[in-house]
Amino acid sequence: MINLIFGIILALAISLISYKLKLLTTSGIITTFLLALVIYTFGTWQWTLPIVTFFVLSSLLSKFRKRRNPEVEKYFEKLEQRDHLQVLANGGLASVLVTLNYFYPSKLLYIVYVSMVAAVCADTWSTEIGTSVKTKTVDILSFREINQGISGGISLPGIFASFAGAFVISATSLPWIESNYQNNIIIITAAGFIGSIADSFLGSSLQAQYECKVCNSVTERKIHCGKEADLLKGKRWINNDVVNFGAGISGGIFSLIIYDIING
Repeated sequence: MINLIFGIILALAISLISYKLKLLTTSGIITTFLLALVIYTFGTWQWTLPIVTFFVLSSLLSKFRKRRNPEVEKYFEKLEQRDHLQVLANGGLASVLVTLNYFYPSKLLYIVYVSMVAAVCADTWSTEIGTSVKTKTVDILSFREINQGISGGISLPGIFASFAGAFVISATSLPWIESNYQNNIIIITAAGFIGSIADSFLGSSLQAQYECKVCNSVTERKIHCGKEADLLKGKRWINNDVVNFGAGISGGIFSLIIYDIING
């Protein structure tokens, strides 16, 4: 009961702050409240700290990037405020793992969970920091130079930011790791970083990208400059939310692979 009460208080606090700072849409705030309530009630701070750290720091980076390089906004499907689909893509499966662990406790499940959060954090930091500075960006598959902000693009600052994001999330798990600190940090950081790279592969190969009929810009948006854009590549049903969800799953899967390699 205490966890439930504190979970409600924490979820309300996060929701109110998000509303005040305009970090989320209305649907995003409602979804965040529900996920925060579930994660804290069933997982306490052990499971809450990683995803709250991701949300807070990534939101601040998003605001910083918008001030530094607002030009890339035209390529993004969604703008600064995150909606319920973005929240679910980044935290929906995480809440399922927390609930599963409540009934079937597992130390390995916790590593998978943190690795998934590390992956979506690494991906977000790669985008926010990688596009906050003017730098060369190339497509991860063709290595052809592309505009900053286009799905599947990678840059040197983005790669370093991705690694940093994964490492920061791995560090939030330290208070609850009983042994093998170094191995767990390596597993989570590596899995998170690889998940971010997987996101770029998915973004380049499968995510829908459109060409505006008016300005000829490549964009993630179906509607651009007030007109329906032409599908340039990818699948219409695979948008950035689907790709982000895939990045999280990739982080979780690779954590199991790396865990088996290190402890096998």
